[in-house]
Amino acid sequence: MTRRIGISDIGFALVRASYRRLAVELGAPARTINLATSRIPEFAAYPKNLGLGQVANGLKILDGQFVLGGHSLDIGAHGDPWVVSAPSEPFAHRLHSFNWLNDLAALRADAKLSRKDPQISETAATRAQQLVDGWIASFGKWNPYTWENDILVNRVFAWFANWQSVLDGDSDTQAASARRVSLYRQLKRIRSTYKRTPAGLPRLKAAACLVLGGACFADKQDGILDKGLDVLDDEIEVQILADGGHISRCPEQAALALEILVITESALEARGAQGSKEIQRAIDRLAPMIDFFTASDGELFGFNGGGTADAAFLKKLVAQSRLNTKPTRPRREFRVSTRPFGYAPHTKFQRLDRNGTVLMIDVGTSPPRPYDLEAHLAPLAFEMSTDAGRLIVNCGWNETQPQSWRQPMRMTAAHTTLILDRQNAGHLQKPGLASRVLGPAIAREAGPVQCSRQEQETGTWLEAVHEGYRQEFGVNHRRRLYMDLIGADIRGEDTLFVPMGEVPLTREEIPFDIRFHLHPDVKVTLAQDQKSALLIQEGGHGWRFRTDAGPLRLEKSVYLAKDSRPHRAEQIVISGRAYGDGDGQTRSNRIRWSLKRLGGIDTADLSHSVQK
Repeated sequence: MTRRIGISDIGFALVRASYRRLAVELGAPARTINLATSRIPEFAAYPKNLGLGQVANGLKILDGQFVLGGHSLDIGAHGDPWVVSAPSEPFAHRLHSFNWLNDLAALRADAKLSRKDPQISETAATRAQQLVDGWIASFGKWNPYTWENDILVNRVFAWFANWQSVLDGDSDTQAASARRVSLYRQLKRIRSTYKRTPAGLPRLKAAACLVLGGACFADKQDGILDKGLDVLDDEIEVQILADGGHISRCPEQAALALEILVITESALEARGAQGSKEIQRAIDRLAPMIDFFTASDGELFGFNGGGTADAAFLKKLVAQSRLNTKPTRPRREFRVSTRPFGYAPHTKFQRLDRNGTVLMIDVGTSPPRPYDLEAHLAPLAFEMSTDAGRLIVNCGWNETQPQSWRQPMRMTAAHTTLILDRQNAGHLQKPGLASRVLGPAIAREAGPVQCSRQEQETGTWLEAVHEGYRQEFGVNHRRRLYMDLIGADIRGEDTLFVPMGEVPLTREEIPFDIRFHLHPDVKVTLAQDQKSALLIQEGGHGWRFRTDAGPLRLEKSVYLAKDSRPHRAEQIVISGRAYGDGDGQTRSNRIRWSLKRLGGIDTADLSHSVQK
C-alpha cells in the first residue's frame, strides 16, 4: 500500500489556495474593465447539438421544476431561479453550470413531441433564452461563486453546445447581442485563468471552450483558437490513456470526455478550420472504450464515482463520434469492432463477455493525483449483468445523489469484493488541513495490482492480486474468476495469503467479509443449509449462488449509480476468519463460490420475497 500525500504536497496546495483567494479578493475591482467587450457579431459556425438531453427533464423545467444535485426547486412555469435561494450548494453548482440546457434542447429535437404539441419547440427555446438572459442580468458582470472556473467552464460549454438549438432564434435582437457579449466575456475569463481550472474534465472542457470560441466567433478570435488547440492537445495527452480510458479510471468520465471532444470537433468542421490530429485520435480511442464499459443493458458499469449514464445517450454519443470524425488510419484499416475487447491495459479493467452475460472487474489501483478525488477504494471489485438486467453491482454513485452519501460509497465495503477486518483496502485522506486544501484525495492506495488472463477451450480464467492489506495485516488478496463459453457458469475464488518469502505479521485469525451487492431489481432467497441462494431477475430469470464456505447471510445494501435518490437493495455476505500466517491453501483462507444460470422461474413459487 503506497503513501501518496506528503508535507510538501500540502504546502504547495496551501500556496496555490492562498494565491487563488488573493486573486479573487484583490482582482475584483478590475474585472469589469478587464472583461469589457464591445458588440460581438453573430456566430460564423455552430457546434453540432448531439441531442443528448432528456425530454422528461426538459418538460419539468418548462413546468418550473429543477431537479439537480439530489434536490429540487419549483419556481413555476414563468419563475426566475436567479432571485431565489438554492436548496443546496450542489444544486446551485449545477444550476449555474447550465448543463440542463441540453434537456430543453431535447424538446426541440423530439419529433413525436412536436407533433403532439406544435408549440413545444418554440416554448423550449423561449424559456431557455429567458433563463440565460435572467442569469446575465443577475450575474453577468461578476460574482465570485458563479464565475469560479469549474462552474464557468461548464456554463460556457453548455451555451456553445446549445446555442443554435435554443439560444439563437432571436439572433438579430438586442437580447441575443447581449448573450453573445456575455459569452465572449466569460470566454476571456477562461483564457486568462485557464490554469486555475481544476484538473481533470473541467480543464479538458476549459480547453475545449477556447477552441469553440475560436471556431464560432467570426471576428473576435484574438488568438483564442490557437491557444485552445495547444492546451487541448496537452490535456488530451495527459487525460486520455492509450487504450481510450480516462485518467480517473471512471467509465462515465470517459463518456463525458468523448462528448466534449465530439462537440468541439464538430465546431471546427463547421468553420472549416484545421483541427488537431490529437482530437481525432482521442475520439478514435474513446468510442470503443465506451463499448468496453457498457453492460448488457446498454448502460455503463459503475466504477470510481461514475454513474451508469443513459443507454440512449451512450448510443447516440458513440454513433455521432463515428459519423463525425475522420479515421486516423487508412480507410481500409479503419474498422468498428462488433464486439468490445476484453482487457484495457492502461485503464486496468478486465471484461468477460459471453452470450449476454458480461462481467467487469477492476484490476487497477488508484488514479494518480490530482485525478483521484472521486476514486473508490475497491481493488478487485466486479459487477455483472445479463440479458435480463443487472445482477451483481457495487453500491455506486452518480453526481445527482445527495452529497451525504458520497464518502461512504468510496469505502471498500460498498463494493463487491473482500473486506478484511472491516478495514478499507487503502486510506482516504482524513478530515483536516490536508483534505481542505487537497480535497478528498486517496492518501494510501491499494496497489500494486497484478493480473493475468487465460483463454481456454472451456472458457476464460482471470487471476488478480492486490496488496491493499499487506502493510497492516501482512497478507495479500487474490481473486480468481472463470466464465464458461456460454456465460452460464461463473466461478470465483478469493484467497488470503502471506507473500512468499515474507514473515507473517500475526499468527492470529483475522475476520473477513466477502460482499456481493445485488441490484435493487434482484430478489434473493437463502437455502436452508445457508450454503446457497437463489437470485431472481426481472422476468423470472434465475441464478444459483453457491459457496463451499459460509454460512451465507443477507444484509441490507443500497444502490446509487442510477437516478437521484438511493435505492434499497440487498447483499449476500460470506464471513469467516483467515489465519494471518496462511499460504492460501487451507479452507479458512480460500473461499470458493459460483453463479450458475437456471433459466425461467415462476416467482409466485418463491417461499421468500424481498421488499425493495
